[in-house]
Amino acid sequence: MKKKIIVDLSVKIEKPEWFERLSSFSKIVRVFCWMMRFVNKLRKKPSYGTKTLTVEEKAKAEIILWSIEQKKHFDEKENSVHGLQVVRGDDEVLRVKTRIIERDDDLSFLYPILLPSKHYLTECLIREYHLKYCHAGVQILAAKLRLQYWIFSSKRNIRSCVSRCVVCKRFTAKALTTPPIQLPLDRVRESAIFEITGIDLCGPLLLKPRGKAWIVLFTCAVYRAIHLEPLTSLSTESFMQTLRRFIARRGRPSTVYTDNATNFRGTDNALKKIDWQKISENECYPIKWKFNHPTAAWCGDGWSGLFVQSRACSCAF
Repeated sequence: MKKKIIVDLSVKIEKPEWFERLSSFSKIVRVFCWMMRFVNKLRKKPSYGTKTLTVEEKAKAEIILWSIEQKKHFDEKENSVHGLQVVRGDDEVLRVKTRIIERDDDLSFLYPILLPSKHYLTECLIREYHLKYCHAGVQILAAKLRLQYWIFSSKRNIRSCVSRCVVCKRFTAKALTTPPIQLPLDRVRESAIFEITGIDLCGPLLLKPRGKAWIVLFTCAVYRAIHLEPLTSLSTESFMQTLRRFIARRGRPSTVYTDNATNFRGTDNALKKIDWQKISENECYPIKWKFNHPTAAWCGDGWSGLFVQSRACSCAF
């Protein structure tokens, strides 16, 4: 015969409290008020004047509810709990004896109610205050709760409850960001100032008595230097004169970045018609013109965004 091993196991299943079925502290207090009314009716006590719950009933029910839970978590015979001096008031509730009892203030502030840490009722109370004060943070909630209650490890409990708030998570969530891309060679290589230039236009600006003007922004792609030139027309000839003044002042750029405006396209076509082979005999190198992609509207932000910083200079024109 093979021996059998008999194992005896005792399992103790703890029944959840009745208030754990409810998620709101105010609703727990209201349900407890109706329970007290039912018990008083069975004891044939005087009937209530109204069918609705009064403020006094809710305050009394909350005091009795905390008194019941304190008896489960704290020793009634001791005068101190975790180093805190406690006293039991006339309402049979343990209260913390603070160091400011000589102050002329509310009794609940001088002797706050002692609440257990990591308790379901305590968490419901913190959530109630969190919603009441418009999703306040840890410091504000700790100050508001301290006016009536003393919670062990209050900030840790408050921080735990606030971190589980769905609304706060949604508004404090970090936006998704893409990793920064590598800068192109024309942005990082060593070059002379304005050797690699980005060009953009700003305007029109209304002139007196009648007329319009534009501002041409030349930006060095490497050193972020800017040069402003006035422009009286959007024609190709007018822009070529502006480019000529820029070259005479800052030197000839080797590479130019622009968008697909008609005056930029016209200037590029005009430069292509030049016989650069004859000009190269005088050691003059051609300008390499690069246009942004027509469907990429974000290209050129590196120099078009500098208009905001140069607004004071552009107003002078």
